Formats: sequence, structure tokens, C-alpha cells
Amino acid sequence: MRAVFINHCHPKIDHVCGLRADRFAQAMAANGHKIVLLTQTLHENDDSFPTEELEDRLARHDWRQPFQVSCPPRGNFAAIRARQGKIVSGFRHLVILWSFIRYGGMFPDWQAGATPYLTSLAEAFQPEVVWGTFGNTDTWRLCQKLATLSHCHWVGDFKDNWLKSIPTGLKKLTAGYFKDLAAMTVFSINHRDQANIPFPKIKKKVLYSGVDLLGRPPIMENGKDLKLVLTGSIYYQDKLKSLLRAVQMWAEKHPNKNVLVHYAGNDGKLVQICAEQLSYEVKIEGFLKTAELQHLQSNAAANLYIYNPRCLLHYKTLELIAHRRPVVAFPEETRETKHLAEEAGCTLITCEEAEALVDTLDIITDTPPEPSKTKELASFSWQKRVQVLETVLKQVAPKALQHP
Repeated sequence: MRAVFINHCHPKIDHVCGLRADRFAQAMAANGHKIVLLTQTLHENDDSFPTEELEDRLARHDWRQPFQVSCPPRGNFAAIRARQGKIVSGFRHLVILWSFIRYGGMFPDWQAGATPYLTSLAEAFQPEVVWGTFGNTDTWRLCQKLATLSHCHWVGDFKDNWLKSIPTGLKKLTAGYFKDLAAMTVFSINHRDQANIPFPKIKKKVLYSGVDLLGRPPIMENGKDLKLVLTGSIYYQDKLKSLLRAVQMWAEKHPNKNVLVHYAGNDGKLVQICAEQLSYEVKIEGFLKTAELQHLQSNAAANLYIYNPRCLLHYKTLELIAHRRPVVAFPEETRETKHLAEEAGCTLITCEEAEALVDTLDIITDTPPEPSKTKELASFSWQKRVQVLETVLKQVAPKALQHP
């Protein structure tokens, strides 16, 4: 099929927001489909090209890979300053309200930059279906526009928390903009349950993101070193302090062990402050490139993270499961995530309090769990997960609207 995937974040951005659409686009292309991935540029106009060149570029493209269309943001909107916190609080709320009512989202500059490419795509590429990630509602508005121009249906990908992304009082109004959704893919069961509130009549299919499957990790021996890796956003400073205090307590009980705690993520300053308050050393790795992060996590005795219920499903948990090391969620996790870990043969332990984490470290060091088997992780790959998306889009594409 010919499909256009729309996602705000460029695939090369150092953020998970660029990953899902890009990797599914690659997997679809590998299955023989012609896929255009339309995103914002990474930096200003770095990899954009004039709309006049689109038809020729499409004709010369090797469709074994997605065709990238990068759109530079355009316009000087008040919404930009509101996003950057450069407008005083009271007036900022009015700007947000106006931006959602007038443009259908908080990124009108993204819409303005991408819109000129839509007519050219509709004419030169003639997509049979459009799929776009939320993300933000601006991306869905672009999906609508392209689907209308192309006389085809579009599918919304519900990958973020709607209740936390849409301002209070605008949730019902905003959902009403998207009554023309043909179908919806959702990031998790929890996302599906939430999406059922604003979109009760839309057919939904759970589409988990895939992960990169790595080789077998080294066998953990019960030696002097205990390497623990804490990954990702911290969210709650009190939870962080409780987690580090638990590790400190365990280290004090085992003076013969050299406990090494590494933190990988963007909250290094916060972790450093908390560690200093406890007089406990943590190695701050900062934001690592993917290969470096995977190596660090694959060589840990256990991977830890702080659970945030607003995320509905942590993508980093899927990645940690794939590293085949024990995973510790602090202070809890959802039933769905526990089921996914069990499906992959991964040891996922939730610790509601510091004392439980101390006991968990005893278990991990006394009887290190065996790494999960490659066969059990096979269903977590991008190429396996994309089968769900492929099915949804095939069901929608034949039902393209007829030209009036």
C-alpha cells in the first residue's frame, strides 16, 4: 500500500517521541509498502526541500526505506511563546485556549510548516491511507487535511496521555474535531481504556512499540561488585530519595560489596543533589547514545526506574525487559506491564517501599535470575509488532472515500 505516516518529531531527535513512527515506517517499508514519513525538521531548515522537488524525489526514491519529508516550522505564533513560558500566567491560559480553538492544538507553527507539502503529496504520491501519532493534536489535524486532499481515510495513533495533554474544559471540544477517524491504534491497554472516553465509537487496536533485541548478556557472577543502573526521568524527588536510601541501606549491610549506582537520563542534577544529601555516591552518566545506554543496561545486575502513573505505559520498561536483566520498578507498576514482562520471561519486581527494595537486592545477589530466552522476546521486535499496524491499515485502505 501507499501510506503517509505523520509524526511531529524528526526520527533523528534524541527523544523517544521520534522513535515509534520512524521504526514502524522502516518495518512497513521492509514489508514492501511505500511509506512516506512526514515530520518537522530536526534543526531549522537542515534537511527540508522545496515542495516543487517532491514529485521528482519520489520518482527517484528507493522504496526499501521510508521517504522522509522534513517540514520547517513557520510563523510567529503566540502559542510558541506560551510553550516556552515567555507569557505571564494569566494571559498564557488565554493563548492556550485560543490556540486550541483556532488551530486545534498548541503547535500551529508545525501545522503551518507542514501544510504546503500536503497538496503535493496528495497529487504526486496519492496515499491510500494516512497514519499519525498523538503526540499532539496538531499532527492529527494534518492527518485530516492530507486524508481529505487524498480522498482516503486516516488512522490516529494514541500514544500519549490525552487527559494530561489537553487543557481542562477543552477535552470534549478537541475530541469533536476528530470524528472522522476511521480507526485508532493505541500504545497500551491503559491507553485504549482512556481513549474510550473521548472516542467511544472508534474501533481501537493495541499496538505496542517494538524494541531492539540484543545478544545474550554476560552471566552475572556473585562477586564483589554490584552494578545497578537507574534510568530515565525521575518525576518524584521523594521517590528518588527513598530509592537511593534503600540502596545505601543494603550497601551498609554488605560492607564486602562494592555497590556501583549509575544514573542515565536528563535529571542528573537532581540525582546528584539527592545523592549528596544522603552522602552517597552515584555516577551520573547523563543522556547516553542508544548503543552506550544499551551496553550499560545489559551489564547491570539490575535495572531500576521510577514509575509514573501518568505515562500509562513506560516505553523504557519494554526496552529494559528486552535487555534480559532483572528490572525493578519503584514504587509500583501496572498489571499490564507485569504481564508483558511475564510474557518475555523477564524478572520484573515492584518495590512499594525502601525495605522491599533492600529485600529485592538480597534476592538478586543471592540467586541472580537467568536471562530471559531469545524465543520469548521475539514478539517484542519491531518487525513482529508492525504486523498489527499493517493489518489495521489494510482494513482501512480499501475503504477509501470516493471522489465526490
